[in-house]
Amino acid sequence: MKLEIERSEFLKAWQLAEKSASSKTTVESTSGIFINADSQFNLSIVTLEATDLKTSVKCNAQGVNVLEPGSAVLPVSLLGSLLKKIKADKIIIEVNNERGVLTSGKSRTRFTIIPVADFPGIPKSNSAEEICEIQAQDFIKLVNEGSCASSAPADFPKYLGTCLLRTNENCIKAVSTDGKRLSLSQNFCSIKKIDDLLLPAAALKELAKNIQSNSKSESYVKILSDGSTVWFKLDDIEFSIRRIEAPFPAYERILNKDIRTTLKIDCDEFNSALDRIDVIAKTTPNHIAAISMNPNGDLKITTRAPDLGASSEVIDSNDVIIDGDQMVIGFNVAYLQDGLKAMGACEVLIEFSDVEGQARLLRSNSEDFLYMLMPARLSPQDIITDDEITDFDPNSQTRISEPEPAPEDFKTQEPEPEPEPEPESESWDNANSEQDDGFNA
Repeated sequence: MKLEIERSEFLKAWQLAEKSASSKTTVESTSGIFINADSQFNLSIVTLEATDLKTSVKCNAQGVNVLEPGSAVLPVSLLGSLLKKIKADKIIIEVNNERGVLTSGKSRTRFTIIPVADFPGIPKSNSAEEICEIQAQDFIKLVNEGSCASSAPADFPKYLGTCLLRTNENCIKAVSTDGKRLSLSQNFCSIKKIDDLLLPAAALKELAKNIQSNSKSESYVKILSDGSTVWFKLDDIEFSIRRIEAPFPAYERILNKDIRTTLKIDCDEFNSALDRIDVIAKTTPNHIAAISMNPNGDLKITTRAPDLGASSEVIDSNDVIIDGDQMVIGFNVAYLQDGLKAMGACEVLIEFSDVEGQARLLRSNSEDFLYMLMPARLSPQDIITDDEITDFDPNSQTRISEPEPAPEDFKTQEPEPEPEPEPESESWDNANSEQDDGFNA
């Protein structure tokens, strides 16, 4: 095989393929990119394939003139580094027997190649059934929103670290949960088959990034499955992800619509306030902030780290709309911010059932994305009293100069108990759970 390459054009396909190759593995065959070069009717056709045995990609490479057709498995790490460091745009890659040679001007590098017979190959979609077709930008939005409640992968339960793609008659949904929160996004599209596809969330997120980089405004993603593997076809690129065989929680049961208090607020403003609160909150064992809501009043966010300090944010009543019952409720700040960031720039509607029930985040003018979060149980040491909040008032005669101890009424016997290492958030298991899915089309 002998190829004349325009480096900048070829590098686009190479970098896409190397994201699916496993460069840090003891399985040598997956640490390379399979390249197949052919010439038909004076046209050069070059495809790249890569896999880590769980995900794979196949794409066409541009900027290649096939001088001699053939195939080879090229080492991803070594050749990728050379392609990125060489400044000349014209490169010759020649492969004979067990060695390859890269030539660029007066620079010449010899390297060992991986035997073609050892390459595991990637799954073929020839016998797969089409599930649906969705516009590329809609698919990116669906994955980014629907996967934001997934947690780090775990051995058990297997649904942790996954995202469920579910199709019904005229829409596709993406759902993820880690037991403390849930995200659900949906989009109307052309459905060919009703199916549930449980896939690793990390692989889907990486797929969304790749589609973002390689799609055009009019591009569509076609989704296919053969039962064990799911393919995502975009123009001349084909991604595949192995399905996870495990049951996904019946999330429809916990979509509780019992609402006592609602809050409307600008998403960016709320997130900015939480960013400042988080300077203190992230040092606490449970990463908790308390949110105080009074109908037609201000929104107050407070947090306390007994050994470090305390922080308070007040958002004026002119900038928020609070309806319903007065409420003080605690949340893990990082979990709350994950939902707000997924919402993007918008006015967010937050619906609260009670201090131990679910909070529902939606865009105020749409129900295409839902983020649900269980509150964290507040302890006396997490709460800042009204008297302490006045210490933050710039018009006050005195201001706190160091962390104040908890109020007398909240003092416990010495020594104080060690805080629990895990956030005491309620889980879906304790939620009221006899509601239907409010997102059915």
